[in-house]
Amino acid sequence: MTTSRTRRGARPSIAVRAKRNHRAYAFGATLEQIDHLDQLLRTISAHSDMVAVCSGAQLDDASLSTLGESIFDSAREVRGLVDAIYAQRLRSPDTPREG
Repeated sequence: MTTSRTRRGARPSIAVRAKRNHRAYAFGATLEQIDHLDQLLRTISAHSDMVAVCSGAQLDDASLSTLGESIFDSAREVRGLVDAIYAQRLRSPDTPREG
């Protein structure tokens, strides 16, 4: 069986490596936070693409500043979200539970 031979020599999956090296993870994120982060990064990317493609020449006076403000606001929100995720420290397996 080629499949089993191939799997024996393959690297362990991410989940298996995570179980083996559980101390490598310092914080956790919820799916909602990951989705929100993805949405913000897509917004930043789309708006910055618009600025890059148009180079301001084909935009009216308010458009460029509106796009810039949206990029800035989204980036600031990303920073806040990353800070919140970082603050969600995972408990070490040897740390006793509180409460």
